[in-house]
Amino acid sequence: MNTGAKRSINNTIFFIRHKKEEAQNSLHLQKPNPIFMNRRLLSVTVFLALMLTSLLAGRHNYHVTRNEITADLNQALALTLLEKKESIVTQDTIRAYKQLRRTSRGQVLIAVSDERFCRHLKNRRLKETSFLTFDVVDKEYQGGSTDEQAIYSDTLMIRNEHAGETLALKGYTRLSAAAVFGMSDQRLPAGLMAAAILWAIGSMLYLRRREKENLVLQPVEGCGQPAEDGTQSAEDFGGLTYSDADDRFYGADHTPIRFTPMQQQLMRLFWQSPSHSISKEEICATLWPKKDDANDTLYTLIRRLKPIVEEHTQLKIVADRGRNYSLEINELKS
Repeated sequence: MNTGAKRSINNTIFFIRHKKEEAQNSLHLQKPNPIFMNRRLLSVTVFLALMLTSLLAGRHNYHVTRNEITADLNQALALTLLEKKESIVTQDTIRAYKQLRRTSRGQVLIAVSDERFCRHLKNRRLKETSFLTFDVVDKEYQGGSTDEQAIYSDTLMIRNEHAGETLALKGYTRLSAAAVFGMSDQRLPAGLMAAAILWAIGSMLYLRRREKENLVLQPVEGCGQPAEDGTQSAEDFGGLTYSDADDRFYGADHTPIRFTPMQQQLMRLFWQSPSHSISKEEICATLWPKKDDANDTLYTLIRRLKPIVEEHTQLKIVADRGRNYSLEINELKS
């Protein structure tokens, strides 16, 4: 059999063996790391906790401000009635109100802009939007509010001696929900929301980096250096790991190892071999298929690769009588 036919048969055998090893190694991709999954769950939990706390704090401060506005309206209305200098509502206004109520056949809201009432308000923003309303307490009196968007005080009943009527007085202010929200103290909720956003961004970047590091192609069980119980470590081989996600090898210190493209291909051949051992013929047929004699090139490649492997891992490249090359545990460094 001539040399060309023999090389062709060797290439075919190596190709079949290489595909078989790839299929075996694909079954040994690292399963999701429980620690990594716990970190992801922790990140989501902290983010949701911060966001929920921010929303609840914002809602609480909104209602606190709304209650403070109501209390301000109550005290301003009480102080206005205590002055008793003159009637807040004249007889003519009361007659006009009754006429409007009969005409409309429903509840009527008449706004009375009272300077004394606005003067007694403590919040300056309420002075321009607040007013008094009244209703005549008789058989047609319905009570309640006719403007659901307005904020109003408690109802105070007074007797108008001149008109001989009992009036129900309320203080009103027309403020939108957005305006009340703007008046409330939202510094703490805003800080919590900013912290949640920063946490989410930081967690995303951290988890993405960790995910790449955890997608590691594992050595086949039973190959390489055995652990204490006699089985192969599931995490690395002599401090060497391979990430299928970014096609990189990582050293014992978990930092990427910089290989040349040809060195990277050779290291993948070592890694994908169940015994971490490859014959010279297989290496040459894979890396230099068009070269008739690549022994010198392989020797140079191995010579330059050895110190890199020994520097970053606990492995060494061993030649077996010039026929095979193997990755083995370096006993001097283990």
